[in-house]
Amino acid sequence: MTRNPALVWLNGRLMEATAAHIAPTDRGFLLADGVFETIRAYAGDLLWLDDHLARLHSGAGLLGIAVPLSDAAIATGLRELVDASGLPDGAVRLTLTRGPSARRGLWPPDDPATPTLLGTVAPLAAPAAPARLIFCTTTRRNALSPLSRVKYLAYGDAILAKREALAGDATDAVLLDTSGHVACCTVGNIFVRSDSGWATPPLSDGPLPGLARGRLLNAIDAQERRLSPGDVCAAREIIITNSLGITLVSHLEGRALPVCSMASDMTAIYHPDCGAG
Repeated sequence: MTRNPALVWLNGRLMEATAAHIAPTDRGFLLADGVFETIRAYAGDLLWLDDHLARLHSGAGLLGIAVPLSDAAIATGLRELVDASGLPDGAVRLTLTRGPSARRGLWPPDDPATPTLLGTVAPLAAPAAPARLIFCTTTRRNALSPLSRVKYLAYGDAILAKREALAGDATDAVLLDTSGHVACCTVGNIFVRSDSGWATPPLSDGPLPGLARGRLLNAIDAQERRLSPGDVCAAREIIITNSLGITLVSHLEGRALPVCSMASDMTAIYHPDCGAG
């Protein structure tokens, strides 16, 4: 298959990336006024697409942004993008912004914008080396914000945490909420295994309701329970999950951890035949 990843799907049209135009006044660019989803392409299909679109609608509804195309049209467009790009196994990103506005300000109600809907696809990265984690001290996850439940465009806290991790000879960071409870990692949910089994923080402590998280809760009979930094430090094994895959964790604050013994079984959730379980 010929690969042409320099294609995008913009507002219902497949085009060369060099021909795509996002207005300088687009509120997604100026104010991070939008949401997105990252979708795994598997053998040309789009994994968990219905759930991704449902979460996109939820986030758009929270922000008051209209989704300009039907789910069927979006699904068709993204599949055409994957096929035309020659990347049957890739990472698809669907971004929705409020669109361009002629007026400045947070909320110009008398100047309705036309939303921008952009689909891109990139090759799936090679399996990452096991992560080396630290606890982020630079910022905290706001569990009280409804934006913690959706894929909001503003990822400043995660960027600060990632920078802190890299500066500390780590690869990722564990983010705490404003009360000091464990929330998540920079781009994924965290699961820890102790003597009582696997556990992940509850949504009330600020993690995104990840689609992989929901499936893995059932697949490995994990608990949702409040975790302290001490609980994570005492863990026997740690993994990070998101819609693209599972990342093993080899170190926490410099301490070596065993490689997760169930990792190969866990990846079954990413197979289309696995269903919603």
